[in-house]
Amino acid sequence: MTGGGAPRVVLLFGNTAEHNSRAARMTRTLLDAGFAVTWVARAGPGLPAHEDAGGFDVIRVPLPRGPRWLPAPRLPDSSGGRSAGRSAAPGGAAMRRGLGRIVVDASRGFARMAVDGPGRLLQGLRYQLVARRWAAAVERVAPPAAVWQADGLVTLPVCLRLRDRRGGRVVYDSLEIHVESGAFARLPRVWRWLLARRERAWARSADAVITVSRPYADVLARRLGVSPAIVMNCPPAPPSPAPGEPGRADAPPQPRRFHELLPLEPGVLVVLYHGYLFPHRGIEGLFDAIGLVPDAHLVVMGFGPRFEEYRAAAARLPCADRVHVVPGVPPEDLLEWVSSADVAAMPIEGNTLNHRLTTPNKLFEALASGVPIVASDLPGMAGILRETGAGVTCRPDDPADLARAIRVVLDAPEDARAAWQANALAAARRTYNWERQAETYLGTVSGRADRTL
Repeated sequence: MTGGGAPRVVLLFGNTAEHNSRAARMTRTLLDAGFAVTWVARAGPGLPAHEDAGGFDVIRVPLPRGPRWLPAPRLPDSSGGRSAGRSAAPGGAAMRRGLGRIVVDASRGFARMAVDGPGRLLQGLRYQLVARRWAAAVERVAPPAAVWQADGLVTLPVCLRLRDRRGGRVVYDSLEIHVESGAFARLPRVWRWLLARRERAWARSADAVITVSRPYADVLARRLGVSPAIVMNCPPAPPSPAPGEPGRADAPPQPRRFHELLPLEPGVLVVLYHGYLFPHRGIEGLFDAIGLVPDAHLVVMGFGPRFEEYRAAAARLPCADRVHVVPGVPPEDLLEWVSSADVAAMPIEGNTLNHRLTTPNKLFEALASGVPIVASDLPGMAGILRETGAGVTCRPDDPADLARAIRVVLDAPEDARAAWQANALAAARRTYNWERQAETYLGTVSGRADRTL
């Protein structure tokens, strides 16, 4: 797809790009502005190598195999040893163990370190080789582009290589504080230091940097020495209120998709978690908290490699009849499902700087849906919640406090709930909508943003 000679933006992903609402919004904005767009992503089971996705191309490149001569030792579980449905006990497990157990655990830790150090070194070498092979494979299939956009840190050096060989500009979409997130956050300190140095050099070499929130932008400015443009991943603005109804959108009454799906009795209240299913997102805490809210049902709706693990954990709960783990829905249908809930819960744990400052998609989706929010009292989300007056904060490490916050919303009188709804919708119309963000994004892609400090 050439786009009739239109300038092309290639978005490069380190994953299969199946559930990326942010990239979908950016792509629609680019197409409407006259750009041609191609996604280059990793291949995945059952996914076509090439497809026309409704106005833009998607090319998927298999990840090359690592060299057989270089071993790939197994590294620690990415959840940090925490399984679905099991909450961390206050004070840590070691405080409840006897001295003998502590000694045993310490000896195991030293043994693990002896293996893990070389293991990480071998994995690092293996990653470098595989990444270079994948970059070469991408270069063979990617079309010429005016802009190469890196979806996160993993693809940034590949975009820089493509620019150096083919020309164009590089936009680095720093979706997180990467060295403080996921597997990167568990690397040994010296490895993270080296990675941070490389990210700084790569980011300063890019032509523009964008990120998802003001808290992230402030940290990245200090660490990378650049001035990121802020492009929040918000849905489109909700409809304007009907005349004489300042608290409601000009729309039908609240949908009840979950009541129809499960099914539930008409008066049942629904607490919703939606999004990626993974440890430290607060799902385990919700499993514990919903047992303390006997007149409500919890719906966990999402996707991820641990989906079946969470479904099995929910089935083992004492209140299993009130906990439902269901698959995610297409992005175009999501807001109606979120609108069907009585509370949108996002008790993300503050275990990393990345999580403490996060402003997740689900926060903006709840605002656009007019659903009262219960969110962690962490700097990223709490600031927006207090600014908008759209919900209640809680301590994410305390299921009892999470249950308290849920009860505050569910037990509130109708006028209080209407106020939360009105505040959420007003904030979504005024600030937290894609129309506002698209202006910044287009300016950055077009080269009208100042990059360095």
